[in-house]
Amino acid sequence: MKSIDHDNWLQVDTGGKGRVVTVRAWREAFLSIRLDPAVHQDVARMFEAARGGMLYGYYFQPLMAMGVEQCYSVLESGARARCAQAGLPVYCVDSQGKRHPLSFGHNLRALAKAGLIQNADLNLWQQARELRDWVAAPANQAALTLDHGVTALSRAAELLGKLFRA
Repeated sequence: MKSIDHDNWLQVDTGGKGRVVTVRAWREAFLSIRLDPAVHQDVARMFEAARGGMLYGYYFQPLMAMGVEQCYSVLESGARARCAQAGLPVYCVDSQGKRHPLSFGHNLRALAKAGLIQNADLNLWQQARELRDWVAAPANQAALTLDHGVTALSRAAELLGKLFRA
């Protein structure tokens, strides 16, 4: 990991990036990904936070990992928000009357059953659950490259767009 100081904080962090590209190419890789305007506003804000982390990951690689991890949280929040929009339950109540959010997996099954997630996309949604856990491991974070970030962000944009247009 780059040790940030007064002189290098705006210089490329070459650690763990794979191929090194120009700042312009890095920026365009992320800014070219568009999110469908139908996506719930709160989810769209989370998406922009993920994109911002990845953009600034050019200067400090751990921000790339945070951005990729955020993509999977965005998908989970998107699934929960779409369930709520569709009138599907997003909470359960325990024996003491406390509300608890239903799991990401539960929400995905409910959305698929309601026809809001196509079977062809369900596997990608389920992979997001697994990748969320994988990217959270410190040993895997340093291995994330530009391609990982672009794939995570573009896939999140695609899946969310389909979900909120359904």
